Amino acid sequence: MGKISEIALFQQSETYALVVEIRTTVKEIAMVIGRSFMEIETLFKEQNAVMADVPFVEYLNFESMSEGIHMIIGFKSAKVLCGKGNIRAITIPGRIIVSCLHKGNYTELASLYREMQEWIAAKGYKSSGASIEYYYSKPGTSEEELVTKVDEHLDAIQKNLHKPFCLYRETYNAVKCYIDYRGIQKEM
Repeated sequence: MGKISEIALFQQSETYALVVEIRTTVKEIAMVIGRSFMEIETLFKEQNAVMADVPFVEYLNFESMSEGIHMIIGFKSAKVLCGKGNIRAITIPGRIIVSCLHKGNYTELASLYREMQEWIAAKGYKSSGASIEYYYSKPGTSEEELVTKVDEHLDAIQKNLHKPFCLYRETYNAVKCYIDYRGIQKEM
């Protein structure tokens, strides 16, 4: 089926998430994502917390996935939670995104990505090279019925500004501590 919404520009608000950062291969991607979703969901339950949105995978290098896949897998939360083991609690800063909904097989997403890149360029924007896919379908859904939202971060709106909007990777890598659920600062 393909694209089921218009490509649109949005301002996302700051939010919180529990995430796992992983590098993997195309062959192992489904297994790694599934296992990570289950581990993160378990940590939400341990903290008596509810997810604020559907699961997501951020592809940090979607333009060069032949070199291996660098992903951040997670769930957003309405409040700050505690990480555990390889699961990190993060704050996702507000950012400008381009977004579109897709229905159908994941292999068809490549054409949506191309169309979104063309839209971004035509509007005078610049993509950061990172994208997030939000998965709305439950396991076992037929490939034709899969619903995925694709967000692409913008580095800058070139016609208006020449400064970055997407500081997520730098923020994520710079985190040295966090505030736990009791308000106590902890080192990472």
